[in-house]
Amino acid sequence: MLRRIPPVILIVFLLAIYGFLLTFLKDPVNTLIILGLSVGLFMVVRNYLRTGAFFPRSGGPRKPKTPKAKPPALRQTVKKQNQPRKNHPFRVIDGSKGKSKQKQDEQNSHNNMSN
Repeated sequence: MLRRIPPVILIVFLLAIYGFLLTFLKDPVNTLIILGLSVGLFMVVRNYLRTGAFFPRSGGPRKPKTPKAKPPALRQTVKKQNQPRKNHPFRVIDGSKGKSKQKQDEQNSHNNMSN
């Protein structure tokens, strides 16, 4: 799995771990407080993005969300007018593919007519 991660990302990740360990060894209480506040902020933002509210609602009875009813689409019963097709801008260029078979068919038809 380490082969998939670019080396630059691995170096940054290792430096981050080294910095965290140095900070944790110097002042463990402050580091744990900052880590806890970061996790709390992450949880609040994630909850806000999911539900639209900063904090989870109380455990009381909740109204189930009802999806908004879409107005029924009105279908037109009018028939489309048939328009002639436009020439397609990309045309097939006649090549030699299949021409040998056509030549054989032509020769066979000439031979059949002469009989």
